[in-house]
Amino acid sequence: MSNIGFGFIEIGTVTPKPQYGNPKPRLKRLVSHKSLLNSLGFNNDGVKKIQNRLKKFDHNCTLGINIGPNKSTPVDKFYEDYLICMRSLAEFADYITINISSPNTPELRDMHKKANIEKIIKVVLEERDSTNNKPKILIKLSPDENNQTYLELLELVNSSNIDGVIISNTSNNQKLKKELNVDNLPGGISGLAIKNKSNELLKFIKKNLKEEKILVAVGGVFDVDSYNEKIDMGADLVQMYTGLVFEGPNQVRRIVKNGR
Repeated sequence: MSNIGFGFIEIGTVTPKPQYGNPKPRLKRLVSHKSLLNSLGFNNDGVKKIQNRLKKFDHNCTLGINIGPNKSTPVDKFYEDYLICMRSLAEFADYITINISSPNTPELRDMHKKANIEKIIKVVLEERDSTNNKPKILIKLSPDENNQTYLELLELVNSSNIDGVIISNTSNNQKLKKELNVDNLPGGISGLAIKNKSNELLKFIKKNLKEEKILVAVGGVFDVDSYNEKIDMGADLVQMYTGLVFEGPNQVRRIVKNGR
């Protein structure tokens, strides 16, 4: 990934215990819409195995690690799972992403509410302060919340040592899924179908986030123009996932060569 032009790579989502994820098939290409329906469900080998891999991995690029709770963890214990992941993985990361926005883990998106996420932020920041490398901490947001929820969460981000936010995760909006004829299937939509939705949220967050905070944009990045659009809206960094699936690795080089 580094060799084809990416300036930073984010792995995960990693959970404390190994997790199979949702039943297969769990990734559907919506080819005519250049979008994906993702119901992966945090499938990963668990924090211990991933920690051991990272110990052997001599990376020369900026590395982000995305962390989240196991599906079996009660919602009032979510903070413990984030803490376990932080303690095991923070030393290897340039930044840690607190994933509260996947639509595939029950009650996870409730963490957008200020009262619910405060404890998670507290334990993650305390653990970060005890590490030698002190990775940046970012929160990955859902595109499906209301503006008041975002404002309350941003108030917490702006008043804390959280370093920034990622805009945005997949959309579970039923109206959108119905338009794409997948409203009968689980999972969230990524790709061109959420480009406008993601960009609108990006503009809103930019307006209400402190200038010194990091703003990472993702959602509908397929070419140089869609990359530049994110930068023009105030993004500091841009991520690409679905665009890579449909356009292939050469598109990354074209964006890096011709982007702002």
